[in-house]
Amino acid sequence: MFNKVAALFMGLLISNHISAAELLAEHIEDYSSSPSSNLPGCDNTTDRLWDEFGNAGGWDRKRWSDNNAWEGDWKSEHLAGGDDGDWSDDRDFSYFCGHGNVGLVEFTTSNPGTIFTSTEGRWGDEDAEWVTFDTSMTFRDTGSNVATWYTNAFRELHLLIGWHDSPLDGDTGGEFADSLIDWGFFDGGGKTVKDAWFSNSGGCTDQNNGTTQLIIAEVQAHYNDRIHGEGSNAGDQPFNNTGWKWSHDC
Repeated sequence: MFNKVAALFMGLLISNHISAAELLAEHIEDYSSSPSSNLPGCDNTTDRLWDEFGNAGGWDRKRWSDNNAWEGDWKSEHLAGGDDGDWSDDRDFSYFCGHGNVGLVEFTTSNPGTIFTSTEGRWGDEDAEWVTFDTSMTFRDTGSNVATWYTNAFRELHLLIGWHDSPLDGDTGGEFADSLIDWGFFDGGGKTVKDAWFSNSGGCTDQNNGTTQLIIAEVQAHYNDRIHGEGSNAGDQPFNNTGWKWSHDC
């Protein structure tokens, strides 16, 4: 706890002196304390994503992994044990790689719990624009799952990004970031968030053909959002109880 509180305090001091876009990157590789298998690819791909945003410049970055990646970082601060206002909702772009299932994300420590569900996220009332769960089936389009995510999570959030199916443990996050950021004429980066996630050289990297991704949005115009430093976005929009979704097969 001390390390996390100290990091938060230092972040507050730094934020008084700089103005930057903000990234939160979290992953869990070590699931040995749970019945789930380890995910070594999550470590590697989050490293890549972290480095891509760092090399781009202009991003204030925070990162947690394994036992320091907590459910509370994503859970609404308006719910018991939630602390998103200091972490995932304090950042413009937040990314998590780990295990999931329909309507949930799996953590390994009880801070406050080990399962984050579709009813516990509220993003955008602080700062979040784009939230990605690189986790299996979290946004599976079945029953009321997608609608539940939408009605709870969107508080001026732009896009909620992830998987309908179960992805392989590959370099999705790193190549996603590379596609978001333009490194020059021959790079092919600087894509919209949607195109970067759906790209065969982006979020579909290392995936089997036919593996389905899913993105949820507040308004259709967020379909064309680019991250800060790479172009414009549609701006924050109030919850309208309609929403949009797009799916894509890798």
